Amino acid sequence: MELCLNEKGIAAKTPACIKRFFYSDAYLVVLAALIFAAWYTKMPIVAFLPGSLIAMVALICIDDFTPMLPIVLYIPLIFATKDPAPYWIQLLGAIPLVAGLIFHFIYYRPQKRKMRMIIPQILIAAAMLLGGLGVIPHENYMGTLAYNLMLGVLPLAFYLLNGLYSKENSFVGFGKYFAKVSVWYGILLGAEVVAMYFIKKPPLDKLGSGFAIDLGWGIDNNVATLLLLASPMAFYLASTEKQKVFYTILGILNFAFTAITFSRGGILFGALGALLTFAFAVKTNHGKTRLKILLPCVIALVALIAVYIAFMDDVNAHVIKLVNIDDKGVSGRDKLYAEAIDAFRSNPIFGVGLGFDGVYYNQPEGMYFYWFHSTLFQIVGCTGIVGIVAFGIFYLTRYGIVLRRIELNRFAQFALIGFICFEGYSMMDTGTFIPYPIMVYAMLLNQIVEFTNDKIGELKKEGAKPNYSLI
Repeated sequence: MELCLNEKGIAAKTPACIKRFFYSDAYLVVLAALIFAAWYTKMPIVAFLPGSLIAMVALICIDDFTPMLPIVLYIPLIFATKDPAPYWIQLLGAIPLVAGLIFHFIYYRPQKRKMRMIIPQILIAAAMLLGGLGVIPHENYMGTLAYNLMLGVLPLAFYLLNGLYSKENSFVGFGKYFAKVSVWYGILLGAEVVAMYFIKKPPLDKLGSGFAIDLGWGIDNNVATLLLLASPMAFYLASTEKQKVFYTILGILNFAFTAITFSRGGILFGALGALLTFAFAVKTNHGKTRLKILLPCVIALVALIAVYIAFMDDVNAHVIKLVNIDDKGVSGRDKLYAEAIDAFRSNPIFGVGLGFDGVYYNQPEGMYFYWFHSTLFQIVGCTGIVGIVAFGIFYLTRYGIVLRRIELNRFAQFALIGFICFEGYSMMDTGTFIPYPIMVYAMLLNQIVEFTNDKIGELKKEGAKPNYSLI
């Protein structure tokens, strides 16, 4: 059964085979391979130029912004170093992409739809800009201004673009497509981590203790945070697509990649996410379908146990080293949490701002961001009562959307598992304060749940039973 389309002009004349490619796994694999090659060679032009040309074709030939989602999410993974200076000239490779975007926004009409996260995100942007009002030094405020703007504006900008220009297509529903984008996102993240180990060849006894993953664009905690959100999506596809074994294996790999980041919080919530996802996928499938999901998971578990038995002493020693908190409390974070409470007391209305100059967080020279290493304490300490209200509204709206039709929406059910793990880990880290790609991804995931909920609502009005192949 196909979704309804109202294509005109170029989009209506474009052959179906071309349009089908942009909604396929092949398109996502090509983009992921280009991004990996660019990261590995430290030559962004390797991905910028061919990726931009491919994207330009999609933007011209398809009246739908959805095929740009992998471009939006994968692009940051190009950069292998923190210093962008060597890359500026290579940005010329993105000219076809920019030309395609300009054409698309002029030629194709925007979509009218409800976007419930606009006001909550604007409130967060305001709370971040007001953080520290009255107490923060001017230099510190200006040092974090650009970051605060990105945190408020970037998730909102991509949310609006996707909301206005994403439209239904004849090949795959919003939920299925975003799940595929997420699965290959996880594979790309894992490939970079594995390659980094081969490149740097760290001693085994230093993994997770003395050797920190740094991919240039992000560190171990960033990778783990993204994987926590993305990994359940593979099992959503395994539950709803014909290629059940294939997507189950990709899901197992996604969760396995979380473990090799050696991020302690990532491993903890990755294990929780794996158990919840596996249990839910098995519970919601029956007969041969369940078996196709169950068997790869059992084989993976047996292999894991075998590896543990074979290297028991080394594994135990490494686990003890990972969880050892010696004399620093909970990785020293208990002192940061107490400091956040003191910061709130010193300026309860607006907090002390992201540019707070505290005692316990070791800020790199020239960096004004102060991390309390917990979403809760970051909100309380940096934004005060104003931020607590703004983020409260944001979270109530987010989970109001996710839970709105949870009993009917299979995509929302798996997205909820990702959000639970993401929010849990963010209580020990600050993934919710990383604008791009983490908060952009979380916002887009939230939006796709909105889209699928709306589709189910349309089907209910028509008297039809929700068909998961359509959403």
